[in-house]
Amino acid sequence: MMMTKSTKITLVFGTLLLTAGLAISSLWLQALPQDLTIRFHPYVGDKPLVLNSQSYKNPGGDGEFSIRDFQLFISNIALVFPKKTINEAESYHLVRFDGDSTFDQIVIPDIKIQNLRKLSFGIGIDPKANGAILFSGDLDPNSRMAWNWQVGYKFLLLEGTLTLKESQLPLVYHIGFDESFTKLNFDIAPAINAKNGVIDFKIDLRRLFQKSSKVAKSSIKLNSNEDLEYINMSEMSHVKFSPVDVKAIAIGFHDFISIL
Repeated sequence: MMMTKSTKITLVFGTLLLTAGLAISSLWLQALPQDLTIRFHPYVGDKPLVLNSQSYKNPGGDGEFSIRDFQLFISNIALVFPKKTINEAESYHLVRFDGDSTFDQIVIPDIKIQNLRKLSFGIGIDPKANGAILFSGDLDPNSRMAWNWQVGYKFLLLEGTLTLKESQLPLVYHIGFDESFTKLNFDIAPAINAKNGVIDFKIDLRRLFQKSSKVAKSSIKLNSNEDLEYINMSEMSHVKFSPVDVKAIAIGFHDFISIL
C-alpha cells in the first residue's frame, strides 16, 4: 500500500506522542517513593572476599591470610536532598559476611531516590549509644558484637588465619572504642540514582591495614603520591583491648569503603 504524505505525518506524530508518553511515564515512576538499597560488597584489593577457601597476600609482610568471619556496624545513616536531610531512625545495622551471599545490604523504604544528593553513615556506634544499654536497630548488649558495659560494642570483627611457610597464626581483630567511630560522606551522582534504587559500596579489607589514610596523610604532611605502608599481620595478629593497636587499625576506616 502506498503511503501518502498525510499518513507519514500521522505516523511520525503518533510515534512522537508514544515516545513522549513513555518518557513522562518513566519520569513519573522514578518520582514515586521507592526502597533505597545500600549494598556492601567485601573485597581484598581488586579481588572479591571469599570466606575460608580463598587466600590473600599479607599486605605488609610475608604469608597469606584467609578470612572466616567479617562483620561491622553501619550506623547514623543520613540522606541529603536539595531542601532537606533525612536521618534514619534507630539507625544501627550489623552488616555481616558470614553466609553464602557475596554481599549484605540495608534497605530504607519510601525514598525519592532521584533527588538524593549525598549519603553519609558511620562505621561503628556513636558514643551516646555505645555507652548505653539499648535495644535499638541491631544493637543487642548480649550479642557477640558486644564487649561489656564499660567498653561498649565491637565496631568491626574480623577473624581468620595467617599462613607463614608451615605454620598458621590466628588472626583476631575486634575494633571498638568511642574514638574509633568514623563518619563517611559520599556524593551521589545522577548515574548512581538511576540504578533501580541500589547504591553499591566496596569494602576493601586491604585498605583497613594501611598505616595512614588520606586524613592522616594531610595531617602528617606525607607526599600525596607516596606509596602507603601496610600493617604486617604477623606483627599485629591479635587486636582487642589495646587502644594503640585498635587506633592503628581504625585509621583504615577513613578509606576502606567507597562507591562501586
